[in-house]
Amino acid sequence: MSEESTFLPRTETTVPIVRGPGEGVVVGVLRGESVFKVLSEQTGGAYAVLEQRIPVGHGPPLHVHRRETEIFYVLEGQFEITLGEQKIAATTGAMVVAPRDIPHTFRNVGEQDGRLLLTVIPGRFADYFLEVDRVPDHDAATIRALCAKYEVEILS
Repeated sequence: MSEESTFLPRTETTVPIVRGPGEGVVVGVLRGESVFKVLSEQTGGAYAVLEQRIPVGHGPPLHVHRRETEIFYVLEGQFEITLGEQKIAATTGAMVVAPRDIPHTFRNVGEQDGRLLLTVIPGRFADYFLEVDRVPDHDAATIRALCAKYEVEILS
């Protein structure tokens, strides 16, 4: 079996996936809301796609993924994205690829809610959002345990 065929299945999905505006599984994350446009299970774990609404001043703590690359596309708003030592001003239409093993975070620095389209490759980590939705925001120990389960290290 070639290396290429072990990375991804022959096809990630055998049926089209179509989501209209506002459609998808909705979870609460980062005091905002994430809508799954594509669930990891729909692609055999190859990727997942989420539309995220991030309130002003919010974003995740600095963290690093050991298995995933995340792709952030700014649909609306103003974000500061930290990628390693680099700080990026990301406004509507900007895209940032955060490879595995590089610490990163983002924060909505605008004056209104911002929206990101997040693609997670491979998609397994996106299931974290489904699980953390059931955890109270103040339960830091459970949130850190979930991060560890998905091989994500919180750095701040």
